[in-house]
Formats: sequence, C-alpha cells, structure tokens
Amino acid sequence: MIFGLILLLTLTQGITEFLPVSSSGHLVILPYFIEIPYQGKTFDVVLHFGSLFAVIFYLKNDIFEILKDMISKERFTSKSFYFLKCIFLATLPVILVGYIINLYKLEFIKLIQIVGWTTLTFGILLGIADKTITNKKFSPKLKDSIIIGLMQSIAIIPGVSRSGIVITTSRFLGYDRVQSSKFSLFLSIPVIFAAMTLKSIYIFQTDEITFSLDIIIGFSLSLIFSFLTIKIFMSYIEKASLKVFVYYRIILGAIILYFAYLT
Repeated sequence: MIFGLILLLTLTQGITEFLPVSSSGHLVILPYFIEIPYQGKTFDVVLHFGSLFAVIFYLKNDIFEILKDMISKERFTSKSFYFLKCIFLATLPVILVGYIINLYKLEFIKLIQIVGWTTLTFGILLGIADKTITNKKFSPKLKDSIIIGLMQSIAIIPGVSRSGIVITTSRFLGYDRVQSSKFSLFLSIPVIFAAMTLKSIYIFQTDEITFSLDIIIGFSLSLIFSFLTIKIFMSYIEKASLKVFVYYRIILGAIILYFAYLT
C-alpha cells in the first residue's frame, strides 16, 4: 500500500472518529469522490486499534481513578461504580444493534444520498442542541444514560456520527459541551472495542490475517492522529462552541446532496 493512501486513511480515521462529523460517513464519501482500493479488514481493525489506544491514553488519569475505586472496599457504593453503570446502559443498545446486524448480515445501504441527508440533518440538530442552556454539571443519571444509549445506536447509519449524537443528546439533556464530549470519549472505548472484536472474529474465521509494515505504520499514525485530535478538540470546546462542526456538516451535506442529485 502506498504511503499516501495510508496517510489519507489514518487521517480520516484519526480525525473523524472522535469529532462530531461521522467517520463512517467520510468512509462512504471518500470512495465516491476518489478511487480508493479497499485496504482489507485487518488494516481496518488496526486503525480502530490505534484510535482505541489513543482515547485510553487520553483518559488514563480518569481510568486510573475508576480502577482505584473499584478495588477499594467501598467499590459498590462509589461514584465510579455508578459511572460504570451509566457507561454500561449507554453502551448496551448500540452493542445489541451491532450484534443483530452482524448476526443476520444486515447492512444499511451506503447510498451517498443517505450520507448527505444524515450529515446535514444531524448537523442542524447539533447546532440546535448546542444552544441549550446548561443547567447542571455532568453527573449522568441512569435514565439519561439509557436515552443517550438509545440515540447512540442510531449512529449505525453512516453520516449520523456516534460522537455527534452523544454530544447532541447530552446537550439536549442540559449537560455542558465539555463533559458531554468527555462522556462520548468514554463511550467510544467499549463501542470501538466491540466493533474490533466482531471484525477480528470474522478475520480469524476467514483466514484473512495479514501482517506487514503497512499495519505498523497504520496503527502508529492512527494512534497519533487520534490522540492529537482528541486533545485539540477537548481544548477547543473549553473556549468555543460547536458552531464550526455544525457549519462543516451543513456545508458538506449540501455539497454531497448537490453531487448526488444534480450531477
């Protein structure tokens, strides 16, 4: 695989995975405008593996505190245990949906028109949600976690954006954008891990395992780009709104629909 293609794919994965712009949508858009050969499921898993390492490294202090609470005598009454229950409830719907889709070999039609409409529609919703007046710090309730989880499962549709729908829902529930985004990062860990596991099982079953220098480069670049994206994004939203992502999605959605229907 040429380095330019590896760079393009790792940049796409690293940047779009954690921003509210939809990584799956961009992976549908790219082949539509540029002829890109499929890199294989092994390379796909490796890119996600890099992103998983990046988010764990970024959240390492929080994860360490959770682990410390979970080995204490008060673990079942600690805030960390309650938080993990919220993570579980918010993750369960998307895991179940992903499992059913994989079990019955279902697949959403990846039409460029669908990506255009979801990119535009959920971009507008993100903008509306970001104007919500924050009335509470992020201390997720079990009920809110279930709602966030149900909405997160919609992200199976290309163009919706998993992080985008989590942030949008959290903002509608009254949580501030920084903590909403951080909760989205926490939720990405089990979701990415589950997706990697399903793909890895398929790879082992079909004997498509391949290792090469491309794999090492892909993992390394995905980790670096993902970590830098998370760090810059979290620093940015501490000082600014989500408008830039809203405008990006609206403009991109309009461009996609223009080419889909008028060219």
